[in-house]
Amino acid sequence: MKSPPLSAPAWLYRKPSWLQRLALGLVSILALVATFAVASVVFAALLVIGLAAGGWLWWQYRKLARRARDARPTVLEGEYEIESGPPALEDRAVSSRPTVDSAPPHPRVP
Repeated sequence: MKSPPLSAPAWLYRKPSWLQRLALGLVSILALVATFAVASVVFAALLVIGLAAGGWLWWQYRKLARRARDARPTVLEGEYEIESGPPALEDRAVSSRPTVDSAPPHPRVP
């Protein structure tokens, strides 16, 4: 059994007139312009919000740094001892090697 052919209204298959095409073009252009305008406003709003948040964070960092600078001690507490004589310069990394004084003397060859 065959199904009857589907009949569609005639306006679905008609070619649009120049007035319809002009209206569609204008509406498309207006939609595109409105999209760019809304995107620009959203971008500007996000930029302002981001700058405000960055400024607030910078200001909080400045206050924290100032408090830390004001809270640091002016006097170092500790004990020290003054050693007399010149400082001993030695290489502690190679202290296991024999020194020149403890090496056996080499015979002199004339």
